[in-house]
Amino acid sequence: MLHLLQKFLIRHIVPRGMVLAMDLFVTGISFILAYLLRFNLEPAQIDLHRATSHFLIALPVYISVFLFYGSFSGIIRHTTIQDTVKLVMAMSTGAMSLLLLSLTARTSPRTEFLVIPYSVILIHFFATTVLLVGSRLLIKETYQYCFIPTRPLKSVMLFGAGELGLITLKVLEGDRISGYKVVGFIDDKRSLNGKRLNDIPIYSTRQAFQRVIKAERVQEVIISINQPNISPTRKKELLEMCLENNVQLKQIPAVKEWMNGQLNSKQIRNVMIADLLSRETIHLETEKIKEGLKDSIILITGAAGSIGSEIVRQLMTFDIRHAILYDQAETPLYNLQNELKTKFPKISFELIIGDVRDPFRLYKVFEKYQPDIVFNAAAYKHVPLMEAHPYEAIRVNIGGALLLADLSVQFKVKKFVMLSTDKAVNPTNVMGASKRICEIYVQALSQKEGVTTQFITTRFGNVLGSNGSVVPLFQKQIEDGGPVTVTHPDITRFFMTIPEACQLVLEAGFMGRGGEIYVFDMGEPVKIYDLAKKMISLSGFIPEEDIAIKFTGLRPGEKLYEELLANKETTLPTHHPKIMIAEVRKYQYDEVNQSIRQLLASVQLEDEEKLVSRMKALVPEFISQNSRFTKFDEQQPAAPRLNGSKKRTKKRISIS
Repeated sequence: MLHLLQKFLIRHIVPRGMVLAMDLFVTGISFILAYLLRFNLEPAQIDLHRATSHFLIALPVYISVFLFYGSFSGIIRHTTIQDTVKLVMAMSTGAMSLLLLSLTARTSPRTEFLVIPYSVILIHFFATTVLLVGSRLLIKETYQYCFIPTRPLKSVMLFGAGELGLITLKVLEGDRISGYKVVGFIDDKRSLNGKRLNDIPIYSTRQAFQRVIKAERVQEVIISINQPNISPTRKKELLEMCLENNVQLKQIPAVKEWMNGQLNSKQIRNVMIADLLSRETIHLETEKIKEGLKDSIILITGAAGSIGSEIVRQLMTFDIRHAILYDQAETPLYNLQNELKTKFPKISFELIIGDVRDPFRLYKVFEKYQPDIVFNAAAYKHVPLMEAHPYEAIRVNIGGALLLADLSVQFKVKKFVMLSTDKAVNPTNVMGASKRICEIYVQALSQKEGVTTQFITTRFGNVLGSNGSVVPLFQKQIEDGGPVTVTHPDITRFFMTIPEACQLVLEAGFMGRGGEIYVFDMGEPVKIYDLAKKMISLSGFIPEEDIAIKFTGLRPGEKLYEELLANKETTLPTHHPKIMIAEVRKYQYDEVNQSIRQLLASVQLEDEEKLVSRMKALVPEFISQNSRFTKFDEQQPAAPRLNGSKKRTKKRISIS
């Protein structure tokens, strides 16, 4: 019987009309009670006729204020502070109206019947307010404790004993469904250590992790500090300590992301792997970027991709005239359009479905829009796939870039920014070699006499969360219960976040005069095996126990270590500490143009092995690894070497 009652109460909500009727009933009973209290609970002293008149005057007034404020419209079992405020406002307005009416009625004998004793009005106000608010809170608490199933208590600690820490504590204590039990605060301020906040002890980080977490069996630590106030370095240190103690690290969202300005326990989220790998905030020369973008028409190819779309988002924050979003991926481009319409309704932009290999389509785009700036983010980036299909890498990565670069010169585009990769440094795969050939071409073209377009190349490594990153793959494998696949126990990669990479692209794009290759400081290399273990731990599992890690062997074209782009011996500094200029060989345009055109012309005439052999001739430092094309590294090249390159030896020659 009780179970059926629970189900009925959970599924059904009291109608608003019934709530209004109940409020009016309480209001009426309270009015009678107020009269009795006014006359010392002696009914014989009450003028029944006058009391009835006063009752019939007061009731319509309170009906009006209840309807005006809508104090009956809330769900009683989920009464909020706003609901309570509405009730108090309604009762206050009703009482003030009756007081004003009584005061006015005293001025004339004809309206004496409207005079309600002030004491009755005030007693009625306090009694009704207490009864209505109290009944709602009683119903809410009864419902939560009797009809909502609770979870076993989970011991947690809050990192941050400030104002946000106190707010988080109250939110967790008020939410029985979440099952949180706060056993302590952690704070770096020494002045707070040993004190108590809301009767809960405050510990230093050392005290918390050395004795409290194990003693109290703490399962989670929640960062209750506004995100800008905790540095990425400190967050990493905290995360490492949590991982060592098998404790989950979570955080509250930024204050601006709170729903309706209030924190909810459901908004508390896991610390993401991006938080672990992120670095200190990048400071951009926004004035220089703003000046370069002002009133410009901008073409972004590959605009629907993870990098291209983020460049679009960042461009939208500047005063541009028009953006042309060019991509062949229909659905992602459509989704991006819907996002931009919502976030940037005043910015002019247009979608164009098209292929960067289509000369007619691109010519018409340049002819119609006359872009001032071109960002080329269109490329195939998956190393194993391009190793299996070099034909496509040549046609899209090289052919598309050359077509865009030539049209930019023809239509006198002011600036052309090409996105390259760290895999273009001493490439070991087709994808990296294809991007290096693009770099060579745009550099040589920028030095051609009569060319006014500034060609800028930007190089960076793996972008965390991009379509080609291991992070989405690991997340999917963890969701599926494993195993998480890692190619080699010692493989390392450099990482940066998508916004970070795109910010540096914008900065570098307006830094040089043309012909430069800018490389980004990628920070410290990350061991992929360690990354996999941390992602499993962040998801609440134990690596190798709950979810296995499986080694699959290096893929075709893959190498263990990426080249360190920020090598002081091969780069020159700029005014920005995270951006360097690569020192590379210079090439003659005529020779470069002829050799690359021959490669493109051979795409439909020669097999893949001959095409890759031509690429190795163009880029002598291209030495394949774990690939079917390794055999060509010991053979003579199939095409003449470019004069800008040194003779190939077994020892790798770095070009940047």
